[in-house]
Amino acid sequence: MTPSRTVRADVLVVGGGMAGAMAALSARAAGCEVALVRRAPGATALSSGAVGVAPDLSALPGDPLSWRRGPVESARRLARQRPGHPYAAVGEGLVLLPDALDFAVRALDPLLAPVLERPRFLATPTGEVVAAATCQRAAEPGDLLAVAGPLAVAGLRGHLAFDAALVADGLARHAGRGGPEVRELEVDLPGLDPWARPHELARALEPPGEAERLGERLRAALANGARGAAAVLLPPVLGLSPAARVAERVAAAAGVPVAETLSDVPSVPGLRLQAALEARLARAGVAVLAGELRAPGGAPGDRVEVGDAAILAGSWVLATGRFLGGGLARHGVLAERAMGLPVEAAEGRDSGVHLAARPATSLTVRDRRAPQPLLSAGVRVDPSLRPLDGRGRPVHPRLFAAGALVGGHEHASDGTGLGVAILTGWLAGRAAAARG
Repeated sequence: MTPSRTVRADVLVVGGGMAGAMAALSARAAGCEVALVRRAPGATALSSGAVGVAPDLSALPGDPLSWRRGPVESARRLARQRPGHPYAAVGEGLVLLPDALDFAVRALDPLLAPVLERPRFLATPTGEVVAAATCQRAAEPGDLLAVAGPLAVAGLRGHLAFDAALVADGLARHAGRGGPEVRELEVDLPGLDPWARPHELARALEPPGEAERLGERLRAALANGARGAAAVLLPPVLGLSPAARVAERVAAAAGVPVAETLSDVPSVPGLRLQAALEARLARAGVAVLAGELRAPGGAPGDRVEVGDAAILAGSWVLATGRFLGGGLARHGVLAERAMGLPVEAAEGRDSGVHLAARPATSLTVRDRRAPQPLLSAGVRVDPSLRPLDGRGRPVHPRLFAAGALVGGHEHASDGTGLGVAILTGWLAGRAAAARG
């Protein structure tokens, strides 16, 4: 397709998830004109509703919840123990983690709850507990250390995707560690389609009166079976649009704080986060272009194309993700798709090994608890987040990488995924703005 228009920007960001959005917004906050190219939602849209920064690696399973270290201190300790992790790769940039988190919370206001010095302890749909740096406000009242009394887990009768008894049984195991007493109940919601998918149910609760109807039913159920509950946990279906404020409306009608659990996939909180990012980019004046970037042999400052547009930008940030986002491809061997950058593993037996010539099937190990080179594969960066070539030199002085594309962490399982996305996206956007 021959481009019919030209977009000129100081910074080009490739990728529309959390890392790409943070890069674009931080560059925009620095006064730059920013263009962002995205194909389709990736891992961010599948996220649970929690923002994990770093687990406390020294915590023991039976320890009181209040003993857990805070997310920022845990990130510092993790960086010292895992030199290939992005938190270690950014060097002194890690001291800016609190600023990056604060930027994300303010940028997405009112979606995210403030970051505390301690972790928030949040329930999953299977009754497990996740320690997170922060979460969406719809989940905030369910923080186990913040519930000042019994916690009621409420299922929606007929909603087959949520088992309130399973969640309640799981959470009850934490009562001796500082968690609340847990009760379980079910709420009748006439007209509920038992086959409705989570996002359909979430959308159905948004119109005027629908969240209030659920709240009234919840109030009646509490009076009959869980009187005195200090908070209520519901399935993660409390609206797709943050502007609908479904959780607040349900709580007002029920007369008690209401929270949703975290989510599995498909994830309503993940879709809500993606929608909030896109709305924030639009308000900030970022030029968003949908489509596949065509940049064969290109580099920052060169003309590249997407759809019917040609783009000229002095600095680039690659935040294309890993496998879900499409930043890496497996065509027998691993390859970085946008520019052909070297792909490396940073953990396990293949630490530091260039993986582009290795069969992807050779990059896993039998022990599921061991580091998996395939899952931590990505580009290697310097402390300024510039991708490095096979000899350890920056590929280009104005090319940066952020998020899951940066190797050295298993972002889906090690508890650092969105934390890495926020920190590296924010830092990369600032660095690109300074060099653009």
